[in-house]
Amino acid sequence: MSELQIQRCEGCGLNVFPDRLWCPGCGAGELRHVDAGPGRVEEETTLRRPPTADPITLGTVRLKAGPLVIARLSTGADPAAQVRLERTTERTIWARATPD
Repeated sequence: MSELQIQRCEGCGLNVFPDRLWCPGCGAGELRHVDAGPGRVEEETTLRRPPTADPITLGTVRLKAGPLVIARLSTGADPAAQVRLERTTERTIWARATPD
């Protein structure tokens, strides 16, 4: 797993996720990838599937850098918890709790 990357506009400094071709703030096409950094879980929901499958807990994470990201929550990544976002090789985004 690697830390999630977001884009930062070279023109106005706006941070965006998911990736865009142009900045939604100023229209510039110069966007570079940067580490997403820490965030906090704002909301969570649990998807319950048939009895043979484990439930999946998803959360809305507000990054300190600004963007909102929907991620799977690991144990301990409860609402208001500080988290770091990681992306797997399968492109799943996980929120993992970090010390405040």
